[in-house]
Amino acid sequence: MGGYYSVLLYKNLRTDLEELLPTTARAVIDMDEVTKRLDSIDNLAILIMTKNAEAGRRFSDDLARELQKAPRDVIASVEYRINKELQFFKDRRTLYIELGDLIRIRNYIRDRIEYERMIHNPLNIFSGQSIPEPALDFKALLKKYEGKVSAYSRFPDGYYATPDGTKRVVIANLPGKTSGIKQVTVLKDFAAAAVQRLDPGSYSPDMAIHYAGGVQNVIEEQSAFVKDLEVSTIIVIVIVSLGMIVFFRSVFSTIALVLSLFMGTLWTFGIAYFAIGYLNANTAFLGAIIIGNGINFGIIMLARFLEEKRNNHPGNEAIGISISSTATSTWIAAIAAGLSYGSLMLTGFRGFNQFGFIGLTGMVLCWISAFTTLPALLVLFDRWGLIKATAANKPRAVVAEAAAKFISRHATAIWIISFAVTVIALFSFNRYTTGILETNLTNLRSKKSIESGSVYYSQYVDEIFQRYLSPLALLPRSRGEARQIAARLKELKEKQGPRSPITSVQTIDDFVPEQQLQKIAIMREIIELLPERFLVKLSPQDRKLVGEFLNEKTMRPFGERELPQLILGKFTEKDGSIGKLVLVEPPLESTYWPGKQLFRFINQVRRTADNVAPGTPVAGSLPVASDILSSVMRDGPFATFLAFCAVIILVFLLFRNIRTSMLVLFSLLVGITWFAGAIFTFGLKINFMNFIALPITFGIGIDYGVNIFQRYRLEGSQSILKVIRDTGGAVALCSFTTIVGYGSLLIAENKAFVSFGLLAVLGELTCVTAAIFSLPAYLIVRDRKKNAA
Repeated sequence: MGGYYSVLLYKNLRTDLEELLPTTARAVIDMDEVTKRLDSIDNLAILIMTKNAEAGRRFSDDLARELQKAPRDVIASVEYRINKELQFFKDRRTLYIELGDLIRIRNYIRDRIEYERMIHNPLNIFSGQSIPEPALDFKALLKKYEGKVSAYSRFPDGYYATPDGTKRVVIANLPGKTSGIKQVTVLKDFAAAAVQRLDPGSYSPDMAIHYAGGVQNVIEEQSAFVKDLEVSTIIVIVIVSLGMIVFFRSVFSTIALVLSLFMGTLWTFGIAYFAIGYLNANTAFLGAIIIGNGINFGIIMLARFLEEKRNNHPGNEAIGISISSTATSTWIAAIAAGLSYGSLMLTGFRGFNQFGFIGLTGMVLCWISAFTTLPALLVLFDRWGLIKATAANKPRAVVAEAAAKFISRHATAIWIISFAVTVIALFSFNRYTTGILETNLTNLRSKKSIESGSVYYSQYVDEIFQRYLSPLALLPRSRGEARQIAARLKELKEKQGPRSPITSVQTIDDFVPEQQLQKIAIMREIIELLPERFLVKLSPQDRKLVGEFLNEKTMRPFGERELPQLILGKFTEKDGSIGKLVLVEPPLESTYWPGKQLFRFINQVRRTADNVAPGTPVAGSLPVASDILSSVMRDGPFATFLAFCAVIILVFLLFRNIRTSMLVLFSLLVGITWFAGAIFTFGLKINFMNFIALPITFGIGIDYGVNIFQRYRLEGSQSILKVIRDTGGAVALCSFTTIVGYGSLLIAENKAFVSFGLLAVLGELTCVTAAIFSLPAYLIVRDRKKNAA
């Protein structure tokens, strides 16, 4: 049953970053609210690239027609050309001139006509009277209004394309938001089928079609996640199994160990199905980690079982000895690891607390399986004569013996080097800055997406639009509040000047000119001032310009409902209400903003909106990114501190002796100091995924010190080299399996997985090195000093 529900759990993989945040996070609440009220907030960008501009134009026309055939629950709307919209505004552009400027133009024309009349009056020609010539800076006026339309007028014939027409884009808007893989896949499949039917090569041999946008991002990330999970799981199972066979020299013992591990792992994910119901971007790769970590308990128990078997103990007796001698140390290790995972459960960040729940459950159940299922299988296999473990076939612990000899000969040097490295690592702590936090979430995307997928091709979409395509959506409850919020944001933008993080603020009011009746009255006055005899003196180009500015459509006022559907639809909610949406557009480079700048921008927008209408939804990718980073900065250190305290308290409670406990904690403290020092020295970035490596390193790292010191206590003083020979190999094998679990992520396509794998492997290496080399070296040096005394 555990296997069945594990499969169901992995089928419900949610890679949306919102799934990492608490359900109470403002970005999540705001996104849900905006999604309920607006038809679409995300899209699929279909990029058409060809040197044949005419072929590209024909293909975009045909593709748009095909996409418009889709049901509304598949594609909400299609955008690819704004020629009708441009013509609508061009026909009425005079109404968009400010009333004051129109009055100045009227006064200039009136004064100019009077000036021309006076200078051509014969009575004034010889009077010597100086007649001032009226002036108006038309260039300044043109510049003022050209800037407002330049973002749209650059599109050739109104098509979403570069000026040369070699790159074009068709936008298919997704109904709702990109929250489910099924919905986005349906849209992408419909678009891909339409492209295939049209056959781009038949339009031009060099035509290439690529995809970008939020829909494609979700599809690529989901595909990379699934591939990474499959590859990492296979790698871990194969390499760990081979490692067990090589180390234990017993195929059936390894089979028993792996089967018991699978039991514990499948129990874990079966419980997770009922407790959580899905996997998010952080918990998706826990399978490989639980296998790599959870096998450690069985390794220690199996190693002792085979050791007792080779000492000629019968199977039942060997099982009893191995359980009684390893249960305490492995249970401490399991609880320590479980508490490190469990500390994440006390955070609000779902990316942490769900990871913590599954990790804690996995450690406990894998330990239970190691001391129930594994002993049962070992006894069964031993009765069937499948486990051959005698003194004659005892494998030589070559690595462990070599390590013991090396430590014995160089104990003092190892201890001095360990101490020096620890001091250097401590000095590196002053390199800590807030810049250690990764704020560019693009760096955590799929490597393939960055190099040849959605992220890569988004640069060409940006080249076409030259603006941020997914602005922040503010959606208050009334139109009056929307107007106030927009006005205050525009004031803030003006106050901040050219360096403002706000590129533009738009409401539907910005598309409907104010004071239309007064402007029409002024234009009628201008028409009356311009007699036909004056117009015939103008050049054909100027006469055409006058006709365009004073055409019939300009003389008729219009309202918002007469706006083109492309504009009106964006500001219309599902219930039909209009005008409550405020769009705030950041610059293109906002994707690469450092954390402080991102926080400042989002806080400014939210504070401005809340001052008008508290709790106004502010939705978009940037608020989600900001809240994720804020959660990591708040919950990450808290979870790390809790994990550290939990491990320390656990060790003191179990050993109940300060000196003993400090020796057990010695290797952990040294290992994590080296770990932190390496992070600061090499400038490794911390993100929402690899932060988890910090607290769980405490739990996993204490494992090695506990196992070595527990055996040291059982064997008695002066026995550390024997412990290394007998237990060091098993401890190294535990570290090997854990490193394999983490290391399998280093070849992942998803760069967030890679970042976690790198940090986790680094923490594992520093902790196991401290446990196998630094702790024994210290004990040898201490014992030698005692003997010398």
